[in-house]
Amino acid sequence: MRRGTRGLAATATALALSIGMAGCGGSPSKQKTGEVIIAFPSDVDTIDPHQFRSVAAYGVVGNIYGTLLQEDYAAPADGTHEPTGRNTPYLAKSATWNGDRTVLTFELRADAVFADGSPLKSEDVVYSLQRALSDVGYASAVGSWLNVKDPEKDIVAKSDSLVELHVTHYSALIEQFLTFQIFPILDKSAAKAAAAKDDPWSAKFFAKQATGSGPYTVQSMTQDEGVVLKKNRRFTASNLSGAAETIQIKSMPDPQQAYLALQKGAVDLVTGLTPDIAQAVSKDKGLELYDLAYSDIVYIGMNNKDPLLKDVRVRRAISYLMPYDALRKDVMKGYAGAAYGAVPHPMKDALDDTGRRVAYGTNPEAARKLLAEAGVSPGELTLTLSVPTTEVSLRQSAVFIQSALAKSGIKVELNEMSEADFNSNLGKMQMYIDSWYSWGQDSVYQMFFLLKSGLFTNYTNFANKKVDGLLERAMATTDAAERRSLSHQAQQIVIDEAPWAFLFTRNTLIGARRGVSGITHSNDANLRFDKLRVTQ
Repeated sequence: MRRGTRGLAATATALALSIGMAGCGGSPSKQKTGEVIIAFPSDVDTIDPHQFRSVAAYGVVGNIYGTLLQEDYAAPADGTHEPTGRNTPYLAKSATWNGDRTVLTFELRADAVFADGSPLKSEDVVYSLQRALSDVGYASAVGSWLNVKDPEKDIVAKSDSLVELHVTHYSALIEQFLTFQIFPILDKSAAKAAAAKDDPWSAKFFAKQATGSGPYTVQSMTQDEGVVLKKNRRFTASNLSGAAETIQIKSMPDPQQAYLALQKGAVDLVTGLTPDIAQAVSKDKGLELYDLAYSDIVYIGMNNKDPLLKDVRVRRAISYLMPYDALRKDVMKGYAGAAYGAVPHPMKDALDDTGRRVAYGTNPEAARKLLAEAGVSPGELTLTLSVPTTEVSLRQSAVFIQSALAKSGIKVELNEMSEADFNSNLGKMQMYIDSWYSWGQDSVYQMFFLLKSGLFTNYTNFANKKVDGLLERAMATTDAAERRSLSHQAQQIVIDEAPWAFLFTRNTLIGARRGVSGITHSNDANLRFDKLRVTQ
């Protein structure tokens, strides 16, 4: 699942000013412990859990709705809740498989209610899962991984508190996916009341209204400013005794503004820090930097149907010319890992279990030989590299790459595009620089969406029948060792075919005032607001 991390519209001047103020060491003013204020680099555009949305909107939706299961966390270490790799009942009291693991039965909590006090029943669960698997939004593409053949027949309410999920075959991903915020529990009666002939799934209603089933409820929403959430006192799935009474979500697309607000104590947390500002936060004695490693890969996508890029030798040559060390050190300031293929560390079943291996090192001589074999003479190749203007680190990376390829006689023309234009042209561009993060960090899931033939998210038009077959077999098997082996084979073919240049992985960077703890290193890279604590 693609994470909308763009939106940091910072200028070089603003970044330089931020760094210059890094050593100021201003003492943040103390906040009331009953309130946590969080700055996001975007506005909350929609709170419909089944629509693509902004970073801030994902942050909100994951906290106003509850799911049947939840990712489990270990006790916080250094203020961070780390995942245990287990999924536990949340709005469900229990989740039990039958003997051949084709039916998963959920028993709902007896005390589960919506924020308005109405009881949460099995009919709400059935409606919610069927809506997620419908054509109302993008979640249906992810929902196929639940192995549900017919949502109308296979999701069944057996009583007010029992729900059966019938699947074609077992997969460990089923339970993990049901922890994702795209499978929240909505109030069926409220949804039906808002439905219309041209809007059967109440999309207009859910865009701005919430039938809360999570630890927080929406108190107010103001466009271009933010959202105020209030603790849901009727929520019983977790202990909210130490949680903040209110959470303020502020839209701060300018990273300099967000950093200054953090220094002054006007906000408690800033998400989506740029590497430059992360460095400044790390040097400020009044602030804390949370540097969380994820498999959020930044890559150069090469259109495999383009006449100049169809030859694998050309793609490999380009991969050998990338300035990998400079990108990690100078652009990302060290807040990045190596990317060994399309499934980088720390993703499950990655070929690299260290985070230090690279698929193609910088090797101009190897590149020269490959280009000569492909019949490409020095100075003959001119390519266009598209980049979204809203991504500072991607724009900076593109400049480094342009310079590196020029030294080997390849001219690269940079095409800076608006976010909307960039997204609408994915799949058509000759080369582009982008990032992708898959919730759950599963290798087969990652390759399926980005590299399987014919999928709309396969933006490089890569097509390899052997990879397709390996992924299909990996999806079907219930044997973990076999799945890992199939994944490894597919990963190696992708590395050899070089549909991408695998640049680096980006860490998630969060700045906080001293005394703020409870950061969650979650599989969807979103904060769990009920775990946040302010001690001063």
